[in-house]
Amino acid sequence: MIKKDFEVTLEDKTVVKCCVVTPNATDRKESQKIYNTAFSDALKSGAVVRAKLDDILVEQGLWNDDKQIKFDTIQRQLTDCEAKLEKGGIPLSEARSIAMEMRKLRADFREIIADKTSLDTHSAEGQADSERFNYYVYACTLKEDGKTRYFKSYKEYLEAGDDPVSVAAASELANIMYGLEADYESKLPENKFLKAYRFVDDKLRFINKEGHLTDSEGRLINEDGRFVDADGNFIDRFGNRLDAEGNFSVEFVPFTDDEGNPVILDSAEETSKPATEKKSAGKKGSSKKNTEEA
Repeated sequence: MIKKDFEVTLEDKTVVKCCVVTPNATDRKESQKIYNTAFSDALKSGAVVRAKLDDILVEQGLWNDDKQIKFDTIQRQLTDCEAKLEKGGIPLSEARSIAMEMRKLRADFREIIADKTSLDTHSAEGQADSERFNYYVYACTLKEDGKTRYFKSYKEYLEAGDDPVSVAAASELANIMYGLEADYESKLPENKFLKAYRFVDDKLRFINKEGHLTDSEGRLINEDGRFVDADGNFIDRFGNRLDAEGNFSVEFVPFTDDEGNPVILDSAEETSKPATEKKSAGKKGSSKKNTEEA
């Protein structure tokens, strides 16, 4: 049995300490009942089995020969790129370009299989798998003593929804059951290379030789991802100074007329008034003055 301790801080600052363990024989037997029921219910509600997913994707225009070719091509390209990084013997700049290309290829690959992945979760098997895992989380999440279940019943766990403890427990259990490590991305070949040669930091953010954060093209950015200059001042991607709100940070000089004289705008109050209102106000003042003189 594998055990993993974890703790969660709730909104009221209370710290809850728990652990998850791998399912025992009894848990697996009970989970199969949950799986069977969920599978049967899914079929009754019209869910399809996985064997028919590819046919449905084609029927609905979500998969075709072009996508299949692209799917196979990307897999081959990723393998070729990984082999080049593994072998070495090329300029470091070229190796960096290969790693960057691998990042793009993986993004394209995820996009291509998105429809397949989404449809699979709605298949009868996908829904049943989800229910079985939910049961595992309920059964295998224990209090700090490592003996008492955290949730009093499976129903209580399901009603907890996105409760912080249930979310954390699901993540930890998936890690130890399926090897879904939290640092999966950092262990990809391209990211291991980029980290080893200091092109990215431990959070996989791009950095320059001095260790300062940059975008993928080497332009300085801050922790929030905004472009900055060497002194930390906000700039746009072209180097123009900006203020905190993203406006150009320059000292305004009045426009001039054709003779070179500054064109000064009226005050904000005056310019906000309609022209007819200004004209009317002027006449009233003149009338009052004439009355007083009379």
